[in-house]
Amino acid sequence: MYLHQEMSKTERKRLVKNIEKHLKNYNNYKIASLNLTKQLDFISSNKNNKILLAESVGDCYHFHESKDMITNELNQLHLIIASIDTSLSELTELETKFIQYRYFKNWTIEKSALEIGYSDKALFVIRNQVMDKLLISLGTVIFM
Repeated sequence: MYLHQEMSKTERKRLVKNIEKHLKNYNNYKIASLNLTKQLDFISSNKNNKILLAESVGDCYHFHESKDMITNELNQLHLIIASIDTSLSELTELETKFIQYRYFKNWTIEKSALEIGYSDKALFVIRNQVMDKLLISLGTVIFM
């Protein structure tokens, strides 16, 4: 948990960018979670359970058992998705609309402002309020 008063402007800016990255990728995370779940189901139904994934490191390939890698990635996605869902549930209706338009739909500030019925300047104030709340409520997810 981060209290925004304790950090420098540079650190806050870096963490806000990371939150925005997660918000912009939220729908992709949900799709990835579904796909990884399907992959795990496929591997579980495979008799030998020895499907390997190749990971390229420079000119070399390292092979890993896919089930563990997929499970770890799926757990991380579930943590991020659940953390975002919980944090959004604590926002006001206006703040939630802003997040939906600006990040989930990837709209510009201008288009979001028109849809919500606020000026661009007012939306920047709302954005800063939302980010202050998310800096605290997302906890360590902001570092992922």
